[in-house]
Order: sequence, then C-alpha cells, then structure tokens
Amino acid sequence: MIHAKAVAASVLALSLASAAPVQADTLFGVYAGAGTWQQGYSGDVRSGISNVDIEDDLGLDDDDSVVLYAAFEHGVPVLPNVRAQYYTLDVDANSTLSRTIEFNGNVFNLSEAVNTTVDLTQTDAVLYYELLDNVVSLDLGLAISLVEGSIEVTSLSEQASADFDEVVPMLYAAVRADLPFTGVWVGAQAQGISYDDNTLIGFDAKIGYESSVGLGLEAGYRAVQIELDAFDEVDQAKIDVNGPYAAINFHF
Repeated sequence: MIHAKAVAASVLALSLASAAPVQADTLFGVYAGAGTWQQGYSGDVRSGISNVDIEDDLGLDDDDSVVLYAAFEHGVPVLPNVRAQYYTLDVDANSTLSRTIEFNGNVFNLSEAVNTTVDLTQTDAVLYYELLDNVVSLDLGLAISLVEGSIEVTSLSEQASADFDEVVPMLYAAVRADLPFTGVWVGAQAQGISYDDNTLIGFDAKIGYESSVGLGLEAGYRAVQIELDAFDEVDQAKIDVNGPYAAINFHF
C-alpha cells in the first residue's frame, strides 16, 4: 500500500502547480508518438531466501520494447492537460545455474538449465500544467501509474513465479527547448516517487525534429529504476533498465 505521506506530497505538488499561471500559445494541441526502446538490464530480485541476480543467474540480456504516448493540451487555465504513456518490459532468457537458488518456495539446483520470463508493463495517466509555453516549455504535474509484472523461473522439474501489481502516484516534470526556425528541439522528462523502501523513477533525455506539417522524429536515452520491498509476491528487488530509444511523433 502507498505510504500516506507520499500520496500527500504528490497531491500537494499538483495543487501548487494548479495555482501557478498557465501560458498557452494555441487553443489546443495533440501530441502522439510510437517507438522502440533498446533495453539493458541489471539488478537482483528475491522471492524467498535467495537474492537472484537477473544477469548472472538468470541470463537476462538486452531486448527491445514498445513505447507509446499521447497528450492533449488546451488553453483552459483551471483544467490540467492530459498525457497517457505506456511501455513494456518483456524478456525471455535461458541459463545454466552456477549455484543453487530458491525462488518463491522452489529450489533450482547447481548446473540446472532454467528458463526465465520477465513481463512488466507500466501504464501512466498524467495530469499536468504547462507553466511555460514559449521557446522553452515547462510542465509539472502528477502521474498515476499502473505497474503490473511477473517473474517466472522454470526448469525440467520446477516452476516458480512471483507477481506484483500496484497503482502508484508519482510526481511528473518535463522540459523542452526549441531552436527557432529549425524544427529542432531538445527535452527531458522525469517522474518518480520514493516511499518506505520502494522507489520508482523514470527519466529520459532526447533530441527531436518537427516538420512544418507536424510529423517528426525523436531519439534519446531512457532509464528506469525499480526498487521494491515486500511488494506483493516480491520480497525485495532492485532492477535498472536503460538504453537508447527512437520514435516517430506527430503534433497537430
């Protein structure tokens, strides 16, 4: 369950943002993008007594995933703008264990061949206010994230899985600077929260180009840090996911 202080801090931040003056140079705008993220993984997870290294023990390696987002902005000062975004982490790996491990009550022995499937999705609904909207734009708000995932380890004799599912409020911020008369822009986006011993943080830095008809490209680097403690069936986890991404976007 989310710590009450963390929720209160998030709500307070959103309230302060709503009290700030909002600037908009258009009546409304729609932004959408779709791309791919080249992910690299590191960290460990525990569901039981063993800390299991996701690289050394389970053999997780780089993989690609889908990144989608859409946002609607308007000129009504009181109402927040809305953004939805989605990404997946879906990995399948094989390895031969160099030690005996235990995962969620099941024992996997030294030299045993195991298959590991990690499936995680994060779906965000973001309410934000545009505090600046000129050559430099600045957005602040609150993201409500649905984080769903599972880790399954299978051998010829054993099968074990650990699931987690949580709705998490996070602070959201984004900044973008446009190079006048070129269509080129640079930006960064971050969202995250830390409560008790749980931390969820996402960050990306990017550069893009938008044509006169609104069609554009963007590329950058995205990083996500996940730290879980007593999170459903996961006793403890620390997983870092990072790598370059590229997307096609459209603005009208």
